[in-house]
Amino acid sequence: MTRPLADRVLALAGVVQAATLVNDVATAGRTDEISIHATITSIIKSEAADVPEVFGGLHGLGCGLQTLARLLGQEHRPADVAVLRYTLSLLQLQGKVMRRRALKEVLEGGVRRAQNQIRHFGPTHTNVLAGLADTYLHSAGAVQPRIMVTGDAAHLQNQKVINLVRSLLLGGLRAAVLWRQCGGSRWALLFMRASLHREAQRLLRESGRYA
Repeated sequence: MTRPLADRVLALAGVVQAATLVNDVATAGRTDEISIHATITSIIKSEAADVPEVFGGLHGLGCGLQTLARLLGQEHRPADVAVLRYTLSLLQLQGKVMRRRALKEVLEGGVRRAQNQIRHFGPTHTNVLAGLADTYLHSAGAVQPRIMVTGDAAHLQNQKVINLVRSLLLGGLRAAVLWRQCGGSRWALLFMRASLHREAQRLLRESGRYA
């Protein structure tokens, strides 16, 4: 059964949010903490009751919904080029990863370890991010072509920044899998753009952030 349009938009916003955060961290070394928390914790929400719960509610997806509405509309920013590239790469990557059993097992094992760590340390602890980064590196990071993150070399040479970027990419991958589970596809992006745009705007207003 096809999932509601809202679920597909939220899942896609999750991918876009991860892409936006990756770009922010790679270029500026920092980004919105609320959005980071939502994206990182979404990785371990394997038994959420619904799509909003995966991201801790609409509030946690404000950044992604805002950027998604902009990408689907007419007003773009220079940074959107990189965000769109990361988004499309993540949507393609999820299919390649999920078709390979060995990589899926690496992901599942990494998520289980992260669930235990997050309970003890919280989602943005150094140990948690190092573990998630390692999971990404040995699963999605093993698939060619790799996602090439560009930005300020001073930030991208910092191991803590590298771990955060890889953790956020893992969060984007999780959202990309959810997008497919909700009925999202390349054809939906092409032929449902106007509907996706309107729903993203509606959900952004409902989220109470950036609207």
